[in-house]
Amino acid sequence: MFKLKVRSNFSAAHAVTLPGGRVENVHGHNWQLETVLAAETLDRFGMVADFEAVKCMIEEIIVKKLDHTFLNETGFFPKDAATCELVAKWIHDSLSLRIKELRDDIVVESVTLWESPGCSVSYSAK
Repeated sequence: MFKLKVRSNFSAAHAVTLPGGRVENVHGHNWQLETVLAAETLDRFGMVADFEAVKCMIEEIIVKKLDHTFLNETGFFPKDAATCELVAKWIHDSLSLRIKELRDDIVVESVTLWESPGCSVSYSAK
């Protein structure tokens, strides 16, 4: 299995309802995203996919929709639960819907999203 990793980032704010019902104040992060694509074979050029094509896809599908937004108001997440976990899952699912445009046999293996240094969530469909 070949794996390709691409990192990107965006800035966005959110507020989360914590256990016990306390709602955090709105606060922002410089989110760091690592996307892992996987394929059993390489294409005719010896690649999983072109890095630039993957970066452009992530920019179009993810970054342009989330950068400099208040995540709770994007409509992609419950208003009180724009958690790192749900954002990571949304990114994975959104990319998975379009990744076959690059190759039929490529999959989004996982997405890791850092809210801050040392604090991340990984999501994979398996």
